[in-house]
Amino acid sequence: MDNVNQDMQDESEYVNLEFEEFQKIQTPIELHQLAQHCYFYIQQWIVESKYCSEATALMIFWNSTPYEYVRYSWKTKKGTNEDLDLIRTIINNFEKGFYLKTDIAYDPSEKIDCAERIPEIVLQPVIGEEPYIYFDEEEVRGWFGEHLMNQIQRCDSTIELYNIAVFLKHKEFEVYQKIIGHPYCDVAIALMTYWRLEHYSTLSLYAEDWLSIKSILDSIEESLTQQRYPQVFSYDPNIEVKPIKWNIPNYMFVKIS
Repeated sequence: MDNVNQDMQDESEYVNLEFEEFQKIQTPIELHQLAQHCYFYIQQWIVESKYCSEATALMIFWNSTPYEYVRYSWKTKKGTNEDLDLIRTIINNFEKGFYLKTDIAYDPSEKIDCAERIPEIVLQPVIGEEPYIYFDEEEVRGWFGEHLMNQIQRCDSTIELYNIAVFLKHKEFEVYQKIIGHPYCDVAIALMTYWRLEHYSTLSLYAEDWLSIKSILDSIEESLTQQRYPQVFSYDPNIEVKPIKWNIPNYMFVKIS
């Protein structure tokens, strides 16, 4: 173990640790030290190790930004997302009592406090009239450019604006800005727009557009917080888009000391 301890003095020596070297680690404290600096694939080895402590697993869990993955289905096929695989491994192992109880301590409160969550304001349902559709979907989706912008501009009611917004599937982000800035935009339309763009933000096709999307998402969140939109139509994101697919177990919030 002397060689392993020496390696651990220099981070560059073990961020790319080979599995043969990893197997030489046989104490929870050494595993915990390794977990503070290693790359992802080594973390997966750690959380599957019989020497892994509860504190080490909890630390890796909160370092993996779990709130970002509550939007993914818990049943997502293994190998689709490595971070989600890691998070699921940790939770499943905690539930099985797999991890060692040791003297190693870990307090997740700082990570929890600064974790980026889905804003609560965009999860709140709005109660109002039930909207109805009277526009033709294929026709609306055939509108582009200046013609589409003019159609939005000419809307003289919330229901007309809703009928356009509900069918939008564009990479022209100024269209969404036109929708949320329209005098007849209500909370339901704003929420519907938010969750459509939020979905786009998770797609590789829109990766280069993240800053543009985030700007619009932030604008909608601010407007909802400031109550700038009237409540006209009903919309419940928890039913329409189900943004939270699973909840982080309560025991993952508990300090280990």
